[in-house]
Amino acid sequence: MAALTDKKCIFVVGPTASGKSAWALEQAEKHGGSVVNIDSIQFYKGLEVGSAAPTREDKHRVPHYLYSYVEAPYEMTAGKYITDFYKLLESEIKFPLFITGGTGFYIQALEKGMFDVEPVPEEFRQQIEDELEKNGAEVLHQELISKDPQSKVHVNDHYRLVRAIEIIRYTGKTPSELKSVQGKNIFPYPYIKIGFDFEKEIYKKRVAFRTKHLIADGIIEETKNFLDKGFADWAPLHSVGYRETAEFLNEGRCGEWLQESIEQSTMQLIKKQKTWFRRDSSILWSNHESQLTDFLS
Repeated sequence: MAALTDKKCIFVVGPTASGKSAWALEQAEKHGGSVVNIDSIQFYKGLEVGSAAPTREDKHRVPHYLYSYVEAPYEMTAGKYITDFYKLLESEIKFPLFITGGTGFYIQALEKGMFDVEPVPEEFRQQIEDELEKNGAEVLHQELISKDPQSKVHVNDHYRLVRAIEIIRYTGKTPSELKSVQGKNIFPYPYIKIGFDFEKEIYKKRVAFRTKHLIADGIIEETKNFLDKGFADWAPLHSVGYRETAEFLNEGRCGEWLQESIEQSTMQLIKKQKTWFRRDSSILWSNHESQLTDFLS
C-alpha cells in the first residue's frame, strides 16, 4: 500500500472555459494518474453536455471519478462531496490525483475541512458571498466577532469567515458553541493548486465557441428532458447554461437569444470565479509543467 506521502494530489482550478480539464487529462495520462471531479454541475447524471463533462473518449484515456453519478432529484452538497471523495480513496485509485473544477467553495471545503453541522442551502451561502463581494470582509467580520467573541477567524480568511457567518445565521448557534474545529478534516495528502486564467477578450472568444458547441451538442434536449419529467425546480437546472435554456424553451425565445444569453451569463460567472480564486495566494498561476514536475519528483 502506498505511503501517505506517495498519494500526491493536484487541484486544477480556475474559471469556466480556462482549459483546466484538457490539461488535467493530458497530465493524468502522462503521469499514470486519475482525474477527480470537483465541479458542482458535472456531478449530475444527464447534464453532461451543458456542464462540458468529460467525453467517453476522455474516460477511456484515464480513469475519471465523481462524474455524472448523482441523479435527479437529489442535490449535491459540499459535505456529501467530501464523504464521497474519501470513500473513493478507499478503493484502488491511481495517484497522482488531478482534482479538477471551478467550484471554489467545494475546493476550499475539501482542502480545509468543514464544520460538522447540517448542510446549508447553496442559495443561503451565495447570499453571504454576495455580501462579502459587495460590502467587504470587515462588515462580516464585525458581525462574527459581535456574535462569537471567541472566534479566531481572521478577517482575510474569507472561506472560514463565510462558513462561520452561514452557521450563525442558519443554525442560530455560533461555531464556538457547536465546539467544531474547522481544521479537523483538513486535507491529509500532499498537494499543490495549479490555476488557469486568461484575459477577458480571450475568454469571450472561448465562451462563444463553447456556447455554440453546447447548443449544437444537445443542451436544449438535455434541459427539455428534465423539464418534461417535472424537475423545473431542480437546482442544477438553475445553473448557467441550463437556466437560459429553460427560459428559451418556456418563453419561446429565438436561437440567437439563447447563444447571447448563455455567453453573457458565462462571462459573469467567470468574473466571479476569477475574484474567488485570486484571493487564494497558494495557487500557482504560471509554469505549470515545471511546477508539476517539481512537485511529483
